[in-house]
Amino acid sequence: MSRIVVSPHNLSTKTGIKILKNGGNAVDAAISTNIVQGVVAPETCGIGGDLFSLIWIDGENTPYCLDSSGYAGSNVDILKLSSQESIPLDHPMSVTVPGAVKGWFDMHEQFGKLSIDEIFKHAIEICDKGFEVSTELHHSLSLHKDTLIKQESGAELFPDGKTPEIGEIIKRTLLGKTLKRLSIDGPEYFYTGLVAKKISESLNNVVTENDLRSFESKWIKPLSIDVYGKTGWVTPPHTQSYLTLGTLKIYELLDDGSDNIDLHTLIESYRAIASERDDITYDYAENIDQFIGLNLGYLKNLSNQIHKDKTSIFAKPEKLGGGTAYMCTKDKDGNAVSLIQSNYYGVGSTIGVGDYGFFLHNRGAGFNLLQNHPNSLKPGRKPLHTLSPTMWSVDGNLDMVIGTRGGRYQPQLLSHFILKILKDENIENAMMSPRWNIDEFGKETVSEINIEPGLDKKITDELVNKGHKVNQLAELQNSYGPISAIVKTKDSWKATHDPRVDTASSIID
Repeated sequence: MSRIVVSPHNLSTKTGIKILKNGGNAVDAAISTNIVQGVVAPETCGIGGDLFSLIWIDGENTPYCLDSSGYAGSNVDILKLSSQESIPLDHPMSVTVPGAVKGWFDMHEQFGKLSIDEIFKHAIEICDKGFEVSTELHHSLSLHKDTLIKQESGAELFPDGKTPEIGEIIKRTLLGKTLKRLSIDGPEYFYTGLVAKKISESLNNVVTENDLRSFESKWIKPLSIDVYGKTGWVTPPHTQSYLTLGTLKIYELLDDGSDNIDLHTLIESYRAIASERDDITYDYAENIDQFIGLNLGYLKNLSNQIHKDKTSIFAKPEKLGGGTAYMCTKDKDGNAVSLIQSNYYGVGSTIGVGDYGFFLHNRGAGFNLLQNHPNSLKPGRKPLHTLSPTMWSVDGNLDMVIGTRGGRYQPQLLSHFILKILKDENIENAMMSPRWNIDEFGKETVSEINIEPGLDKKITDELVNKGHKVNQLAELQNSYGPISAIVKTKDSWKATHDPRVDTASSIID
């Protein structure tokens, strides 16, 4: 069976394949790919961020699901932000306990094959030897230069005090030292002692040393639903992953049997389920059985509100008060990983941690500031997460591993791409097909769609005639991806990466 790695950066993908060739399994490869991604593309992820993964073990019929996302610090105080409409992206209260590091070690402890030293060493080498600055990294460093260059962890990203040009070699020796210590001392190095102390100090003690010391990732039960003969698996709330499956299921309920996709119905299916996202997507803790988002009766009710000939405004009950990297791996034994890791907005909060070479995410910005809302900022609570990895099976056998970055737009991008695969379109054509997104998709919103070039004018005219406002974009959008996908065909496994991001890469060995 094929060994496959797909990621947003060629150095990350190459590292994952090296791990597989050296005897590692899909979990080893996913961890190593992720660590390298955080080195070469800090505008997407890193050790200061969160992590979710779905892990398929050959011979079993249900994936394992790891939630390694953090909670708000003990000293957050919603009243101190009363003058704000939302949590500022660079505010210490936007930072929750970073979970990625613990997630790597827990994945490895449960399923890893190679030594931790082997898994970390490629990223450490890249830190020390240097790597080429990508287009996206160049733009991100340009945007945040004034903030980052003043910090010990950020200064080395700007050789000679200037934003590095595209293709210029930079090194991250400070981060390399931190990764080396992690590979030797384990997660305790990060969550206790001097690193934890410096993280807390960087955040004015909003997140305490005890918050960090007490953090644990959790193995949880994934959500699933059958769509077009395949079973889709996703991470449960507090993530919004269910929106992808719910959109596809609503579409299936309304499908007239055509091989062609009715874009109007797909968009309305998404808008219907997403209109309630902010009311039902939050940290359920031990009460996840109360979540209704993939109940068939709930989805049927939403489907009944959709009109085939016009767009709707979904009026729901009274209101209750990105930088990301996705990668997928598969080994020759049939094991696979769907992993997503994030700093949230670009390099995150832009708050660096001493001279340890990394920055803290701002996933706490996913909280709202509405008193008594289940997703309001509160100590010990996890925020609404936009991360939406998927995994698919047929008759208990692995069939697809698919995900993307894209913040709150991830289910929009994924539902259209996956629907094409479910409708038997080949993976390459599905990847190149024009994508759409909707900026406003809550209650009482109208349908205003941004669409990449290449869609048949007949389809866009039909959308307009049904009441959608359509904004035609001039070029493919790198923010509409990159989608990474591994898909089983009749004869083999296929993988593809997204041309929208020039560093994206896939390798089948």
